[in-house]
Order: sequence, then structure tokens, then C-alpha cells
Amino acid sequence: MQFAFTFRQFEATDDLKELIRSRAEKRLGRLVGGKAAEARVTIATEKAWTQLEIAVTAFGEVFKSSEKTQDLYPAIDVVLDKLERQLQRRRDMFKERRRAAQQG
Repeated sequence: MQFAFTFRQFEATDDLKELIRSRAEKRLGRLVGGKAAEARVTIATEKAWTQLEIAVTAFGEVFKSSEKTQDLYPAIDVVLDKLERQLQRRRDMFKERRRAAQQG
């Protein structure tokens, strides 16, 4: 999975990038498998709020999730939970189509 990071009014550290990359690959990597997937991570700060958005391109579609919060680290898990559910739903839909095509 390839990652592209964008930071708006936010000082990024390599540790933060590596944390997001490792958690996303661990949780989403198994769902996209060996397929070519791209993740775009955007972190923006407005006053006391931090907005995290992750957009994953896989299966020829774009899956997006965002969260606006005051604490960034729990937001990472919330956004990845949302993306994981979206990718799992899409993967299950593919499996159902294959199963239905084989049966009839």
C-alpha cells in the first residue's frame, strides 16, 4: 500500500507518519490483499480542532473517512475502523457476486 501525506497548519513528525502507516497496513492491508492500493492521509488543524481524513483507493473505488477531534491519536483508530468496515462490506459484496455466479 502506498501512502501520501498532506499536512495543513500541522507540524508532522516521522513517528506520526510511521504510526499511521503501520496501523493502516496492519488493519487495511489484509482487506485489499496484494492489490495495488493507495492511501492519502490529510491532517489539518483549525483552532483547537484537528481533522484527520484518510482516502483509500482500492478495487477501482475511493473509500473515505474523516474525523474532527481535539486529540489526534484516538481519531486514527476511529477513522481506520470506518475504513475497515467500508472495505469489508465491499469485499463481502464481491464474494457474494462470485458465489451467486457459480451457483446459477
